[in-house]
Amino acid sequence: MKRFKTTLVILIALGSFANASAQAKKRFKGKPIEAGITFGGSNYMGDLSKGVATNETHLMGGLICRFNYNDFITLRGNAVFGQISGNDQNFKSEIAFQHLDQAGNPLDITRGQRNLNFKSNLVEFSAIGEWNILGFGETTRATPATPFLFAGIGVFKFNPRTQFNYMPGMIDAQGQALHNVQLEQYDKEWIELQTLGTEGQGTTKYNDRKRYNLTQVSIPLGIGYKQQVDEFWAWGIELGARKTFTDYLDDVSLDYVDDQIVGGANGFLSAALKDRSSEQIDPSTGLPYERFYMGNPRGSTKGADWYMFLNVTITRKIIGGKTVCFSF
Repeated sequence: MKRFKTTLVILIALGSFANASAQAKKRFKGKPIEAGITFGGSNYMGDLSKGVATNETHLMGGLICRFNYNDFITLRGNAVFGQISGNDQNFKSEIAFQHLDQAGNPLDITRGQRNLNFKSNLVEFSAIGEWNILGFGETTRATPATPFLFAGIGVFKFNPRTQFNYMPGMIDAQGQALHNVQLEQYDKEWIELQTLGTEGQGTTKYNDRKRYNLTQVSIPLGIGYKQQVDEFWAWGIELGARKTFTDYLDDVSLDYVDDQIVGGANGFLSAALKDRSSEQIDPSTGLPYERFYMGNPRGSTKGADWYMFLNVTITRKIIGGKTVCFSF
């Protein structure tokens, strides 16, 4: 009788272990859904950057959700927030464009003389497909780690701004007051640039130049690496660039327009922020640089702007894949 009881206890214990194992297999057999967080840095490339300026890197973060369709294909949704910025002073000695003076002579204009800058918050929602190069089994017993490539489509919102610095008593190279006294109220404020039409958008003279949309489509592209830590948790790291279809992440694209055209349509603030060269002193004369003439290039139309993320992901399985029968 005692031996029978001992055997019964052992069988019950084995049955409980088998049932627990079966439940684990039911939960994680197949392809589960994962959810988690992502965080890292954001940056941009455009008219105000010669390359990636590391000092313009900002924090980014957000939420992600993954569905592992099979070992090699993972589908993912992202909702992330970041910030981008650019400043001509980061590459101030680099040539921005060639300028014709009043006599028609070409002069090289440096980025430092152009003196434009911006920053913008970014909110992105994207759907992405990952190709797991080695396969990914979402378990430490299968293929627990793999590099991957990814691509997808996203929608993002941005809004470039710049800080206005009121300079009372400052005279530009033409002998005119640099800033109208009405602008004192905006001193040190971060001003939204899209509404100002700094390149003549929305004016009668340039009615073909429409104000750019602040909500745009992007194409995420990149590489990454991910690893399963245990049966629940995984981590990864990735570098992704976003191809956009706008040249106005930084509010810079075309050419300079006349102060009277911009100022007459959108006010003194627009005229002051479209051309900030006279805020800088020419060391050869000790006077402010001359403001640029209508038609001088302000940016480059050779390509659209980009933004990018370098980020870490941490995910946890929240819903198992298809239920299967347990077998020894």
